[in-house]
Parts: sequence; C-alpha cells; structure tokens
Amino acid sequence: MRGGFALKRKPNSGTSKSKSSSKSKPNGPVHARREPIYDDFIRIDDWDHYGKVPKLLLEYESRMATIEGSENWTDDQKLVHKLSYLRGHHPMIPSWWRLYYKMWGITQSDLDDVFTPIDEPRRVVIHAYGNELAGAKALESLFYVSQYVKDTEQIGEDDKIAPLVVKAIKGYYKWALIDAGLRNFEVMPTMIVISYSPREFLRQSRSRDEMFTDEQIMEQFTEAVSRDIEDRLSLLARTWRGLLWDKRTKGYPMRPPTVYAFAVVRSVVLIASLDSADESKPVITLNQINLNDRGQWLWNALSLAIPISVIRDAIYHTRYPQAVVPKEDYEDDDPDA
Repeated sequence: MRGGFALKRKPNSGTSKSKSSSKSKPNGPVHARREPIYDDFIRIDDWDHYGKVPKLLLEYESRMATIEGSENWTDDQKLVHKLSYLRGHHPMIPSWWRLYYKMWGITQSDLDDVFTPIDEPRRVVIHAYGNELAGAKALESLFYVSQYVKDTEQIGEDDKIAPLVVKAIKGYYKWALIDAGLRNFEVMPTMIVISYSPREFLRQSRSRDEMFTDEQIMEQFTEAVSRDIEDRLSLLARTWRGLLWDKRTKGYPMRPPTVYAFAVVRSVVLIASLDSADESKPVITLNQINLNDRGQWLWNALSLAIPISVIRDAIYHTRYPQAVVPKEDYEDDDPDA
C-alpha cells in the first residue's frame, strides 16, 4: 500500500489489483459526470487562507511531492490526507459545538483553530446536516476512545481493545448515515472495519511448529494484514463497479466511489483507501492512528471523524440509486448472514 503513513509489504510482493472484471468493462479510469442530488450541496468550504494554514500547506505540498502516485489520488483521498495533516490549525468543528464540550477543557484559547470562528458561515468537514446536538454527541463518543484504550491496556486486557475501537468507529459511521437521511435505507458500504489479532497470529504460528522467531512472525503478520486489506478493498471496488455498470450503455452512469478500510490492530488504526473507478490504481494508506496516548484524545478523535465525515458527504452527495434502497424494498440474498 502506498501513502504518507504506510504499512508496507515487501518490495517484490507488488500491489494486488482486481483479478477479474467483465470483458465489456473498460480498463483504466472511469470518466463520468457526477451531479449532486442536492442543489445546495457544499462538501467543504475553502479554508486554505485561514491563519497558519497557508504556511502549513507549503510544507504539506512539499511532503506530498515525495509520495509516489499522490497526484493521481481521488479528490476525497486528497481531502482526508490533507485535513489529517492540518489538524489543530485548520478549522474542523463548528464554533457552536464548543458549548457541548466544556467538561473536556476544549474551551482553551490554544484550541481556537480547531473550531470555526464565531458566526463564521463557512462549512467544515465535521458538521451535521440534521440534529446538531446528535452530531456533537457522536463526535464526543470518539473523544473517549483514547482514554478507554489506555485504561484497557494498563489493566492487561489487550484482547478487548480492538473490539472497543471497532465498536466506536461503527457507531460514528451509523450516526453519519442517519445524519445523511438514510435511517430507513439499506446502503451499499463504501467502508469496511476489520480487526486483526497479532496474538492469535502468533499462537497459530507456534502451534504449527514453524521455526521462526517472534520478530519474523510479526513481519509475516504485517504482510498478511496488508495483503488482506488489499484483497478486501479490491473486492469491494469490484462489487461497486459491477453494481453501477450499465449493460445497455456499456458504461457507468455515475463514477464508482472511493472505498476505505479501517484496519484495527490492538490500539492502532490504519486507514487505507482505493479508487474503485480505476482498476489500475493501488491501495494507498491515508493515515495510521495510535490510540493508546491519552493526551492525544482530541487529535485521535478528529483523525477517525475526518474520513467518516468525507464518506458521509460522498453518500449524501450522490445517493447512488442502485446502492441506496428503502428498507421495505430491500431483499437480503442471505437472511442468515
């Protein structure tokens, strides 16, 4: 996987690509016009000239120039990566939400740039289309994650950390779909959340009497995780292409979406992504978040909320007819799944 923060595979292992596709489907990028469902849709307003952001953007652009292939990332991938880099200096949260967070000490002046200026109408990445209080509380649920992870780690119950983190990510995503007006719809996902257990991988390796050191086994674990993420994202991307493919016009009426994976390994969350519209592109890594530092609770919460907010906005923007189905019309192929 490629990106600014990489869980790397061996140089000779390559990057997995889609292994199969319909002969009638074109290879390469999909060029299709994307029309918003809502006339007033604004993904996020321009904050590039706010405060220290211009100076930091120069540093960021220099860093991006060193990341191979970053010029070919999708707009959403670029947005997630950029905002993750600019945390603390680029406004992320509406100013009026600040009132909900007094108990967190978040009213300090050195955190002013996390919020929009008072009475500022421009939109930021973390916002609510509907109930503002529900949005503020959903974000607050992510504030607790670093504290819970550190507490669980300190009492030696490491196996409980990943399920806790997975639950928190899925909970915020659930709110995001409700906020997008999709409470009563079945939605084809553009993100997956999965956890991996290094302890279980180590146990299985030892049970096979393989002659490897623990360090070598952990290297194998990293390779296995990277491969699995790539395979899962490739499958999700193929599913989206198949869903949107129009046999009559032999094309895509809407551009297949960017898809994401949140991979949880103990207290670390790796956020990977793939452009499902282009089979030639590799899986990239957008961020790697270490959740076991209690003092980073705010920055860690933002790092989780940013990509999910971008995912929510993309769904709100497009509402793919094939992928957003009213629940009363939804038929599950496998009701026992």
